[in-house]
Amino acid sequence: MITVDELIKNEHLGLSFKSGRSGGKRIVTWAHAVELPDPWRWISSGTLVMTTGGGLPSDPLEQVEWLRQLEKANASAIVIAPREFAPDITQEMLDEATNLGFPILGASFDLEFLRLARLVIESVIQAQRDRFDAGNKLFQVYSDTLWESSKLEERLQIIGQKLSLNLQIVDNDTLTPIFDFTPPLQVTDSPYSVKIPGRSQATLNILNKNSRFFDEAFLSRILAGLLSVELERGMIDRDSKRTEGEALFHDLLSGEIEYGAAKTMLERRALYGKLVTIAIDSSNQGSRQYSDIHHIPEFYTIYPLFSRDERRMYAVIPDDKKLLDALINYLGKHTKIGVSSPITAMIGFKESIFQACLALARINESETEIIHYSHLDLELALGPKTVAEARAIVGHYFGPIIEYEQSNTIPLLKTLAVFLKSDGNWKVTSSKLDIHRQTLVYRLKLVEDLTGIKPTSSLGITRFWIALEAARTIGLLED
Repeated sequence: MITVDELIKNEHLGLSFKSGRSGGKRIVTWAHAVELPDPWRWISSGTLVMTTGGGLPSDPLEQVEWLRQLEKANASAIVIAPREFAPDITQEMLDEATNLGFPILGASFDLEFLRLARLVIESVIQAQRDRFDAGNKLFQVYSDTLWESSKLEERLQIIGQKLSLNLQIVDNDTLTPIFDFTPPLQVTDSPYSVKIPGRSQATLNILNKNSRFFDEAFLSRILAGLLSVELERGMIDRDSKRTEGEALFHDLLSGEIEYGAAKTMLERRALYGKLVTIAIDSSNQGSRQYSDIHHIPEFYTIYPLFSRDERRMYAVIPDDKKLLDALINYLGKHTKIGVSSPITAMIGFKESIFQACLALARINESETEIIHYSHLDLELALGPKTVAEARAIVGHYFGPIIEYEQSNTIPLLKTLAVFLKSDGNWKVTSSKLDIHRQTLVYRLKLVEDLTGIKPTSSLGITRFWIALEAARTIGLLED
């Protein structure tokens, strides 16, 4: 394409600025000679209007309005080669052109409009040829990079090197780089941005490092379109991983798969090292909701397990503060997260969920956004501090027992309470309950089967004692 400034520089045309010199960089996409009083009705955006002044009004105010109409029609400029008896250009019109940055070009009446139009049209045709060639090159370069690397981040660098561009993809909501510039952007650099179509909610930033190839209006959108296909393919893959992860979460929760046995499956999802379960109470005011939480850019290289119930969301992720901060960033500033201790075969998956929920119950009564269960160990060892904590402990340890007693007459909770109050003495407990020792053995074995915790072990005695105190706090058990 040719600009107004480039037309002025062509000495054979004999054009000069009358006013509106600041608009010299305007692109001329067509040239049209018109002598009608309303030329704006007959032109398209980017047109260079050529006239001998036949349609130009003589009144200063009418000339100003005439110019404004051309500006509204997005004309690139006007060339006036005045014929005899044509109205003079008033100072008011020249001043308005300066204010609008609309170029008014003067020319001799001898100027051949056909020659000027031909020059403009030839520049447009050449620009289309260049654009076509550049488009072919873009597709070829992009095709080549598919063979050179399987990672989009690396391919962006390769494409940038081959086209003398610097490329970056950022998340629209937080402006967090998904794939960053290489090398990093300088403070003085000002990239061109184009939104990537599709559901990726991302923007492509392009820094033109004196590239002859780059075209903002056309090629940048082609590149954005190609990248949208790449990002959509990644989203489809994450959707599939999300569904698989929810099924695995359910199997771990139901006990169909032991945590130790699931470790290989977790590693295939890039879940290595210390993993934790988190319970999330979301404000639902952020840019992401539960349905698309797995598309957070921080989860592009890992595939957490997600689940939810009526009250909260859950996830199994590496114990990484950056991931927790990212969740709060995307889910909303009032989001609260309770974090379990690292999951191990000894602690178990169910226990990690309980720990995360217990931490979340404490966080809801504070101004903190994130609390780790490990920070509560000492406090919980001394018993629950709030009703919410007490209910959480009772629900976790005694839930299966309470559910069993609703359809059976065996008083397991009372039996456990008397056994612990009697310091684990079988004879004293049997006497107080007026039952045979073997009946007591049977009941405690049933407690172990229901809860997975052995009442006669040190760990079982400690946990059940705290749970009994919690049950008394909420009035479930009398002294």
